[in-house]
Amino acid sequence: MPQQGSLTTLICKYRYLISIACAGVVIAGCSTAAAPANPTHLASIQTAVTCPGPPAHDAVISPLRNYTAAPSTVIKPHTGYCAYISTSRGIISLRLRPEFAPKAVNDFVYLAQRGFYDGLSFYQVCPDAKGTPCPGQASLALAGDPTSTGTGGPGYSLKSDAVVGEYLFGAVAMYSASPGTIGSQFFMSMGDSSGVGRKYDIFGQVTDGIPALAALQKGDRILWIAIVVTAPEP
Repeated sequence: MPQQGSLTTLICKYRYLISIACAGVVIAGCSTAAAPANPTHLASIQTAVTCPGPPAHDAVISPLRNYTAAPSTVIKPHTGYCAYISTSRGIISLRLRPEFAPKAVNDFVYLAQRGFYDGLSFYQVCPDAKGTPCPGQASLALAGDPTSTGTGGPGYSLKSDAVVGEYLFGAVAMYSASPGTIGSQFFMSMGDSSGVGRKYDIFGQVTDGIPALAALQKGDRILWIAIVVTAPEP
């Protein structure tokens, strides 16, 4: 049995350690908003396939941004796809999920491969009381509108897929002023974006480039988007 002096010493040590832990919690709570330290547990749609490193890619100069018909089918069955969005903040890697959102993935891949998104901006970063209205009280970055008004598109619209997944950190979904349809607009969730409601077609998940996603600001540009074919999900 420890003597009184040693027991007192142990109690003091415990109190000291607890005080340090509590201080760490307070400091963390006061820090500025940033990407979660371990965002994998927040993934909207879990993926078992890691996207390879970003490819070398050149932007398309003067791409077509007005189509007269819906896109043809460009994705293949039993095939995986990764997308790389090169922004002025860095490259953001996405794992696309055609098994959950085939219409949205085909639409996004079709437009990306033709350079539709190259040179467009993130025209709104929400929540923001100024400029284009934000969809709900959500933390997300909106892009893919050639007019930067929130109402523009590629000249066509499609019926969206059923929503699978949650609008958590890194979720990527098609966006439209008319929920239930998709065109060219999309958003990337920068936090818990469940406030938008289950209206928008989730078609992918950010797997790398999280600091770039967390740093996005209104007006930041998409330099290019590259699509890479990979193994499908097991």
